[in-house]
Amino acid sequence: MIAGHILFSRISIETIDKPVAAVALGPLAVIPKFQRQGIGTMLTDHGLAWLHAQSEQIVLVLGHPDYYQRFGFLTDKARFIENPFNPKSFMALELKPNALEGIRGKVRYPDAFGL
Repeated sequence: MIAGHILFSRISIETIDKPVAAVALGPLAVIPKFQRQGIGTMLTDHGLAWLHAQSEQIVLVLGHPDYYQRFGFLTDKARFIENPFNPKSFMALELKPNALEGIRGKVRYPDAFGL
């Protein structure tokens, strides 16, 4: 039985100079009867470690700050990335230190997201 699921999608941050590669986390889901058992944390930790091993540098997420901040996601890191979401819920994580330094632009999701 599958108890949880995590998805990472290729996105970009469109800057004046060039697109900057990034990854979006979401959705992360755990069947309700299996929640609060560490499954979501395990999926997120494993997924972020895998992305780091693949040399990804930037991960963005739309989610609950109380949950995602434990992994290092911060709204402050995403403040210069234009997006259609509530700024209190849109966060960024740098898998490479200072990967977002000087990055200003608009997040671009695949067409399937409908954004």
